[in-house]
Amino acid sequence: MSIPSIKLTDKQKTVVDNLVSNSDEQVISLIQDFRENGELFIVQPLIEMIYTNRSEILKEAIVEFISDIKNPVAVEIITQSIQKNIGNQNTAGLVTACWQSNLDFSRELPLFIDILCNSNYQTSLEAFTVIENSISNLNTKEIDLYIATIESKLKDTPIEKQSLLTEMIVTLENFKRNGARDSTDDLC
Repeated sequence: MSIPSIKLTDKQKTVVDNLVSNSDEQVISLIQDFRENGELFIVQPLIEMIYTNRSEILKEAIVEFISDIKNPVAVEIITQSIQKNIGNQNTAGLVTACWQSNLDFSRELPLFIDILCNSNYQTSLEAFTVIENSISNLNTKEIDLYIATIESKLKDTPIEKQSLLTEMIVTLENFKRNGARDSTDDLC
């Protein structure tokens, strides 16, 4: 899975190159400009900074910026970065940004189900919230698949996370009972 390629202009390439070499304080100040201009070309380079040896203040500013993105094109960029860095301690912040953004991550739920089942408690909790926020976009077939996946992982899950997985199963079952679309609805 590759990061979606955004064809950068020479000016954008220069911005990205300068961004990476700037101090954390300069990058934080530039984030405000990017927020106002809403240009997606800068999302991937900023996300990559989360996984480098930069200050926690900068990483928090980047996560906050990602949380504010409302353009659905960013979903693929964000989730592919998470996939690439799964298991990294900084991924929890990026997963948090997913549910805070209110973007639709329902097509990316297999990734978040995997994080729920296999990551540390904090990152799993953040993935739980992404899944919970995406349930309304699922059909019954998808819900059944996710329930089965979580159930298959439950017995191998550390005891401290079993209640989290069990709660997700209950949440999915309740939604299925009370409002999920029938999978045949998608065929119309």
